[in-house]
Amino acid sequence: MSSKTIIIEPITRVEGDVRVVLFLDEDGGVREAYYQALELRGFEAFCKGRAVEELPRISSTICGVCSWAHHVASGKALDMVFGRKPTVTASKIRELAYYLQIIDSHLLHFIVMSIPDFVVPDASPETRNIVGVLRSDPKIIVSFLKSRSLIKKLEEIFGGKPIHSAFVIPGGVSRRITRDDVEEARRLARELLGIIEYIVEYFNNRVLKSSVFEKLLYDEAYMLKTYYMGLIGRNGSLEFYDGDLRIVDPSGREYARFKPVDYTKYIAEHNVEWSYSKLPYLKPIGWKGFVEEAIVRVGPLARLNVVDKVPSEKASQEYKHMIDVLGPKPIHNTLAFHWARIIETMYSIEKFLELLDDPDIPSEDYVNMEGEPLYEGVGVLEAPRGTLIHHYTVDESYVAESVNVITPTTINNTAINTELRKVASKYVSGESVDEKLLNMVEISIRAYDPCNSCATHCIGYGGLEILLCDSKGHVLKKIRHKYGRGYTGCLR
Repeated sequence: MSSKTIIIEPITRVEGDVRVVLFLDEDGGVREAYYQALELRGFEAFCKGRAVEELPRISSTICGVCSWAHHVASGKALDMVFGRKPTVTASKIRELAYYLQIIDSHLLHFIVMSIPDFVVPDASPETRNIVGVLRSDPKIIVSFLKSRSLIKKLEEIFGGKPIHSAFVIPGGVSRRITRDDVEEARRLARELLGIIEYIVEYFNNRVLKSSVFEKLLYDEAYMLKTYYMGLIGRNGSLEFYDGDLRIVDPSGREYARFKPVDYTKYIAEHNVEWSYSKLPYLKPIGWKGFVEEAIVRVGPLARLNVVDKVPSEKASQEYKHMIDVLGPKPIHNTLAFHWARIIETMYSIEKFLELLDDPDIPSEDYVNMEGEPLYEGVGVLEAPRGTLIHHYTVDESYVAESVNVITPTTINNTAINTELRKVASKYVSGESVDEKLLNMVEISIRAYDPCNSCATHCIGYGGLEILLCDSKGHVLKKIRHKYGRGYTGCLR
């Protein structure tokens, strides 16, 4: 059979440079399917040999979308390296600012990357994107752009600039938050709350009621019965900044609960020759390959599966609604990741406004300069896409000797590959591969909001390519978007 190439437009809505390779058996069915990250890992290597205090600033450039997540996780690792426990005020300021990261990333993914599949599902590839949504529902796009402006102004209050901030330092934060800052933040946040309330209403009325969303929400191909991992706060509440890590098994029973510093007892990383991204797995279970019952997932849905409650008024109502519709927990429907992001967005703005009223925020006690160095540090928090780990060791001169970064997308890679096999097996037969298949595959992948450049720690141009191969490995067809570029977080 001769090799064929089909050009698909518009550009795909994923971050980073990846491709999907499908291998067929003799009968034309899908035998193997691989989600390949095509960019070379680099950040961990070139961070070695550097003064460790530089790493929060350097690691924030791993990605522009989740720069604050890397910055804060790296800063938490440095707290431990230098043995400096952050002051109460510093911890609260970090947590306060970090809610903005969750809101920023979740809204960006929801509006730009995901809703075109459900709001304009029958549009041509050229308009099944933010352009098509703008034509269909201009108010939601205008509201989103306004939210971006407000979030950037809020981030500037804390970090001086919205992206690649130098905000977190060992033992605290780099500047005091004044009462004037608090008042300005409150004014902006109240306006942002109104926009988020509208977006939540839009999700409930347009996305949840979309025939495409409802169909795929209950489609077995878009469902994995896995383990889940995430941080939990006091009394098992939803938490992004600090707390214990909890793992629940596919039936919802608690499998493990441990301090983040002990993550190496539970998480290991598997290397494969066909991708530049590793495949983490649960160490006590061992690497079992693409067996969903042995896989662990992280991210918004995983967080809601491991917590006992969402302690804010409006987000709690949305959370209960999701449980009423899809429960009992754990919820295994991959499309529910979108729903979980909406809940977390509402939760974050509610908690942001609540914490602004804390009298410790404008205190002058915003950094602790004392402590006994440990020369090793682990910083863990919940990035928008899931559990993020930074682990450093240093020499006596505080020069980095080892640097390990495990990103949420890296952890979810095994699940993405496993689900890809299920989706492709259902929608591919023989040489039948077209634009519809491409989008069905992308819908599965997009639900995880993968940050592929983040996972491989490399700047690159994004795109999704599908290769259809016969049982002997010969390429039958190749589908790639014309420009091969998605939104690339590293460059934002």
